[in-house]
Amino acid sequence: MPEGSDVYADFVKSLLDAESSRKSSLEQRGVAVITTSGTLVTLLFGLIAVITSSKTFVLPTRVHGWLVAAAILFFMAALAGILMNVPLFYGQMIITEGELRASWGDTASDAEASVTGIRLKRLSQATKVNTVKAWILILGVLLELAAVIILTIGIFEIID
Repeated sequence: MPEGSDVYADFVKSLLDAESSRKSSLEQRGVAVITTSGTLVTLLFGLIAVITSSKTFVLPTRVHGWLVAAAILFFMAALAGILMNVPLFYGQMIITEGELRASWGDTASDAEASVTGIRLKRLSQATKVNTVKAWILILGVLLELAAVIILTIGIFEIID
């Protein structure tokens, strides 16, 4: 049966692994925001090009603001997605050769406590950074949602 220290060490390692997975997931979602915003902006400009290509069609003035606002919000959402992938300081588990030599003769229990302490520090930093990234992602998704709503209003104004 494992000792309590083994259980705690495994638990801290699993938490650190979970934060690493969370980081990857957040960054992938940030890329998805960039992709969807870019695609929707492209469709927006395509729509405008098709609509305005008719020699008799005049884009109503009341629609200009809606379309500009949608384009700006899509740009801001894409910017948030890009910010999601900016490398931030997660804290590294660094131990120098001198520190390792000084601790080399430690008991297994002392070594496990030291390693778990280092992992706890990194876990704390990773959690903070991932929380910032999560809020940026939420902002990006909300900006994208607002852009879609505004674009829809603009389209209804054109159709109306």
